[in-house]
Amino acid sequence: MNQNDSVGTYIIEGADLILSDAILPHATLAVRGGRIAHIFADNESSFPTELIHSDPSFDGAPLIHAADAFVAPSLVEMHIHGCGRWGFERLSGPEDLVAAATFLETKGVGCCVPTILWDEQAITLLVAAILASGLPRTTVPGIYLEGPFVNLAKRGGIQSESIRLPDPSLAQEILDAAQGLLKIVTLAPELDGVAPLYRIFQDAGVLVSLGHSDATLESLVIPEHPYSMTHLFNAMRGIDHKEGGLANLAFSLSPDYVELNGDGIHVNETCLRLGARAIPEDSLILISDAVIGAGLPHGTFRYYEHDVVSTERGVRYAETGVLMGSNRLGIDVVRNFASQAGVPLWQAVRAMSLVPRRALGMAKDYGSIEIGKIADLFIWDKELEIATKPEALLAGEAG
Repeated sequence: MNQNDSVGTYIIEGADLILSDAILPHATLAVRGGRIAHIFADNESSFPTELIHSDPSFDGAPLIHAADAFVAPSLVEMHIHGCGRWGFERLSGPEDLVAAATFLETKGVGCCVPTILWDEQAITLLVAAILASGLPRTTVPGIYLEGPFVNLAKRGGIQSESIRLPDPSLAQEILDAAQGLLKIVTLAPELDGVAPLYRIFQDAGVLVSLGHSDATLESLVIPEHPYSMTHLFNAMRGIDHKEGGLANLAFSLSPDYVELNGDGIHVNETCLRLGARAIPEDSLILISDAVIGAGLPHGTFRYYEHDVVSTERGVRYAETGVLMGSNRLGIDVVRNFASQAGVPLWQAVRAMSLVPRRALGMAKDYGSIEIGKIADLFIWDKELEIATKPEALLAGEAG
């Protein structure tokens, strides 16, 4: 066997590769040093002899037979408040964050942006957990802050005590507390004094996302590009053919990115179909907006000192029944979106891999199966129920 990294260099044979624009059936994928080096279609029958002849580094490389399986890039949970028994607003330490990231891998998720509401203690604890966790920034890039500068009338699941009027000094206080880890912030674009906040956050490298808004098209103030929209249709005025609400903006081709919750609970099938057809593929980002309890059997959990109940209707506040988050994660959202929106699987995967990686500034190396990119991959059974990382299979063989 030639000198090669038994984990970083390997070959996957016979799998259906979920590319960013198609599914390549019965293909072969060769990874060298952790990066995708070669992709062979089914009709290139001279593999592996030709590969080894042209690239001796694969002589003796581990071979994973993956017939009747999919290979997909890792999914991104770009808007997620929690999962399992962890809520990101109240982590007990870095070990909780590591455990949550490991839990998310069972749903094919290799990157998440912990999402919280404004609370100085919560952001301080989350920053400390991220910094001490040892997780790479490609796995946990930073923090998504939903508010506090949003419209009380469209607060949705945000508690009223977490909402503030636009205040530049508070915006700077938030940035200071985040210690450079704030990646995305939701703002309501109709609030008086919101425009200066756009500049404060964007100058700090934060992606501004418009949401939790009662804006009409005439009342909103649009930030400079790039900007995003927070969970389209939820906590905003719906589409209107005269006055127009924030939802209308999503179909104007102006936003660089548009989040859409594909769990089948937050947004109905007709609007999922509309989003899939009217929002450009390079802009649409699938999210779960998942919270504590997601991925676990239904039950009652605690969130921001409130009881929340997870059922087939999502996760809702026990006292009011208000929907405050999803109990579906990663591949569950992809599967549901592909089914209800009537789009091919590759399109749904792209919206939860390549597009969010681009929004996070990581698409050069992550988000799709392409030669030269890092092989951040999962192998799936054909029912998309069980995900396994190639490295785990190789480690098991070595053991």
